[in-house]
Formats: sequence, structure tokens, C-alpha cells
Amino acid sequence: MAKVQFGLRSVYISKITETTDPQTGEVTISYGTPFALPGAVNLSLSPEGDENIFYADDTNYYTVSTNAGYSGTLEIAMITDKFATDILGYIKDQNELLAESKDVQPASFAMMFEVQSDAKARRYCLYNVKPGRAEVNANTIEESAEVQTATLDITAAAAKDTGYVKVSTTESTPDTAYNQWFTAVPTVTP
Repeated sequence: MAKVQFGLRSVYISKITETTDPQTGEVTISYGTPFALPGAVNLSLSPEGDENIFYADDTNYYTVSTNAGYSGTLEIAMITDKFATDILGYIKDQNELLAESKDVQPASFAMMFEVQSDAKARRYCLYNVKPGRAEVNANTIEESAEVQTATLDITAAAAKDTGYVKVSTTESTPDTAYNQWFTAVPTVTP
């Protein structure tokens, strides 16, 4: 049984494509082939939602909680060209220049990652992540060079088709599911 967790690695991104049936209005979600986003430094997520208490008979009669997903930051070594074009919507021109347009909205994606522990590493998937624009940082080299990282504000909401926000492996997850974690977005089968 795991007692502690530490370490973040193996961040994979799977772009979401939404298709709406013009007759029924039903939305179908599909996930692209996951690709690695190397250089994971830090992931910090805070739960979003509310808790409302209804009082009756001079007591807390009923409490309802809402799960609005998570918000936080993802810090990585640097934004890859693939992430910039596939997710952030940058355009790569004929001279291999990356251009950020003011009119492009970032794409939603599923994000899979692994957190180490003193036992078997736990793998996670956030089903509906939306990034903000990446911070740009650079410093002059002084007596020593310090690596500069890229930080993205992200929000993770429920998948529009299933309602699941996240899923993770457990210590008893079968090897077949565990070993295939980063090859496709995992599906929950109750």
C-alpha cells in the first residue's frame, strides 16, 4: 500500500474533437492519439465547485455539493511545437515560423500523467482540459544559467459525454489497463 506520493512525469495530451449532430443536437466527443508533452515540472490543481447548505428544523437539513472540476497551473520545461500548433492554435508558416493569432481559441484536450509513490506509480487522466495562454519568461545568464520554464493556467471540467472529470489507477488496477494508459484516453466501465 502506498504511503506517500512524489514526482510528476509522463504528461500526455489527447486533443478533443466535438461533433454535433445537426438534427438532434447531440454532441459526440472523440479523442486524438495521445502525444507526449515532455519536461513536466509541476502540476497544481485546486477543486472548483460549491457547497450549499439548506437549513430547516433549526439544523443543517440538507447539503448539496457541486463539482465544477479543477483549476490550476501546469509548469513544463517549454512549449513544444506540436502542443503550440495542435492545442494552442498557433500557425506554422512555410518558413517554419510559429505565429500566435489573436483570433484563435485553444483546443480542449484530455491530459494523462503519472505521479510516483513509494509503491506503484498512480496514473491519472483529466478528461476535459482547457489551457490559457502560456507565460513567457527569460532571464540573462549571470554566474550560472538558470532554466526558464513555461507555465499554463488550466481548467479541467467534466467530459461533455460522460460527466467524468478525472480517473486514476489504483494499486489493484490490472496490468493490461495500467500498461496501456498512455496509448489512448481511458474509458470508465462501471
